[in-house]
Amino acid sequence: MKSKIILFLVLLISLVLVQSAGAVNFNNPVVKLIPDQTSYTPGETVTITADVLLTSSGDSTFPNSHSLKAYTGLENPEWVYSIKINGHGEDLESSKNPLVIGGWELDYPSSGNEIVVSFSLTGTVPSVPNTGEKIFFQLIQTDGSGNEVTSGAPNPIERMVINPSDITKLSQVVETELSNFNDQIQSKIAAGVDVSAAQKKYDDAEEKIVDSATASYGDANELLNEARVLIDEGEVLLNQAWAQKAIDSAQETLDSIDFYIVDFKVNRSMTNDARVINIETKVESAQSSLNSAKSLFNDANYPQAYTLAETSKTKAEEALTYAEEVYAEVSKGLIPDLGSFTFIIIGVIIVIVAVVGYVIYSRSAWDELG
Repeated sequence: MKSKIILFLVLLISLVLVQSAGAVNFNNPVVKLIPDQTSYTPGETVTITADVLLTSSGDSTFPNSHSLKAYTGLENPEWVYSIKINGHGEDLESSKNPLVIGGWELDYPSSGNEIVVSFSLTGTVPSVPNTGEKIFFQLIQTDGSGNEVTSGAPNPIERMVINPSDITKLSQVVETELSNFNDQIQSKIAAGVDVSAAQKKYDDAEEKIVDSATASYGDANELLNEARVLIDEGEVLLNQAWAQKAIDSAQETLDSIDFYIVDFKVNRSMTNDARVINIETKVESAQSSLNSAKSLFNDANYPQAYTLAETSKTKAEEALTYAEEVYAEVSKGLIPDLGSFTFIIIGVIIVIVAVVGYVIYSRSAWDELG
């Protein structure tokens, strides 16, 4: 039993040691770029500094058989580096890429020693066939067989490198998108949509496109991409306003039917009339579509909200047209049916007739006496 426990502990310790051996023996480097930009153009000079603290490998600060490599995608790299033992070390120079430091140069007793490798790199941003990310600095540890140690390895420091011809193409694309956006705005204006919020986005995007024409390639890239974001946001606002107008229009049509339904059911006692029931059925269908449109609108699904709002409006218009036809039909007669005002008007007419009759009768009586 004891032998099994001992065997288990040996295997566990071996596993821990294997995992430790499989991880890099340094912390994430502290890296600074001068100038530090989100994007660069070919020919720019960049200076990179990095400080790397080694972590112990058992009794050693770094495995003797391993190597530490510093790589850059910059052209014509010039390295100045130093291996600082407890804060002390000499500067060394190299133009190699990658810069390789053998493990034997980093292998010191871990007890009482802190090893920091400092790098200072100056290089030129290379030309690229297409705008994209480029590795500016990467730290790699390799084992005795030359294989990379990947566990715990830091991500490379990358930056966008711009192909100037891509900026010209991007500018053309964004200008086309802005023109299409303007066409959408004009069509919505003609439809009576409130485009003020979308117009503000258009104006801001147009300003950035104008500014990009005289900016550096890096700034132009940012300005043009910002303009695209503004255009996208503006189109969303435009669709929102478009859907809102459709919803309001459908609601207005539905509201106008209320007069007829109230008149039919309250003033004419037509609640069970098949025609009124038919109108109410159409209204319910229109209201259902409108409720769905409002729900989609609240979920920011504006194109679908617009479509259902238009469907609601069509159904509501059918109900309104039919209600007007029924109203005209039930209002036919010698005296137009004016709902609750009908009896009032009839009463007024009777009074007028009685007064006129009395006046005529009185005159006739005086004539006979005279």
